[in-house]
Amino acid sequence: MKALFIPGNSPYPIFSHAPLATAVRNAGHQVLMGGIEWVLPNIASVGLPPVKISPVSMEEVGAFMGAMPEDPLDQLKAVGRVYAEIALDSLERLLDLADHWRPDLVVGGGMFYTAPLLAHQLSIPSVRLEWDRIDARMYDPGAESVLAPLLAELGLDRVPEPDLWLDVCPPSLRPADPVPARTMRWIPGNPQRPLEPWMYTKGDRPRVYITAGTRLFSGDALRDMARSIAGLGVEVVVGAPENVAAELRDQLPDVRIGWVPLDVLAPTCDVIMHHGGGGTDMTALNAGVPQLVAHPEYPTEATRRITEFGAALLVDSGGQEAVTEACRKLLDDSSYRERARSLAREFTELPPPAEIVADLEQLVAARA
Repeated sequence: MKALFIPGNSPYPIFSHAPLATAVRNAGHQVLMGGIEWVLPNIASVGLPPVKISPVSMEEVGAFMGAMPEDPLDQLKAVGRVYAEIALDSLERLLDLADHWRPDLVVGGGMFYTAPLLAHQLSIPSVRLEWDRIDARMYDPGAESVLAPLLAELGLDRVPEPDLWLDVCPPSLRPADPVPARTMRWIPGNPQRPLEPWMYTKGDRPRVYITAGTRLFSGDALRDMARSIAGLGVEVVVGAPENVAAELRDQLPDVRIGWVPLDVLAPTCDVIMHHGGGGTDMTALNAGVPQLVAHPEYPTEATRRITEFGAALLVDSGGQEAVTEACRKLLDDSSYRERARSLAREFTELPPPAEIVADLEQLVAARA
């Protein structure tokens, strides 16, 4: 079997899809993974063969993010449009690839419209593998107008549904009306670096990890937030890109700042504080660590469900005092950790990627 994985337009989907892609290859099948120019090094870093499907660069992605509308609904539409544009741009390259290396199966990320459209044109099965707990269908309205001409040309009134939908959400956090899907255990992954003992060792103080998001957690705001959280008597670790970390280390000599592999660090943390990113959320869930979602870039149903479950707190207004007080509550009230650990146990009960390979093989056999 030849399986083509097309996860998405940023590094995180690559690491989210890598466990299943590796399981398919370890079962003796051929695997290629496609991505835009920006993510090709990430694909290579997980030991999979990268194929360029679009010349979109990191600079172009950065320019798009910098021009993102302020209104949350407009943001969703803008993201949907750009994913649809990349789908159109990449189809010709992928059809050329299929002339020489014809896949038997395409596995695509949640809003990566390329995968089902390519599978339709090649008359092969498609699989949708979600990256995280966020329902990517909220981006579809922005993509519809961009995809409409191609859909009409193909005689379709909408993007084809997948032959198999893989859901990585733990059962207790699924919506009341989930799509029919096969469940799969989510495995954490991210770029690695040489480890230092403190990264995998639990210290004598509670540890709070703060991610460096694109809005709140950067520059002066990040410095002030780290100082405020450190005032709780905890060890603070800040995950930040080097250009941000370098300017903060002198100002925060008692705070560890820089890139840390979160899959390694997470089990040593008592609170993980972030801005609503799906990868951070899933890594915290997998490790059984309570979350503090502070001023998310956009509200999601996924955030609401975990706060209602009692494994996280959301602070969407107020300043540092509100965030610090929420962090204190998570540290002092053991029920949040108990609820987070119960979700981690649910992760371990889901079928691992290796068990899903047989489902993919059956799809290909049935189509043949």
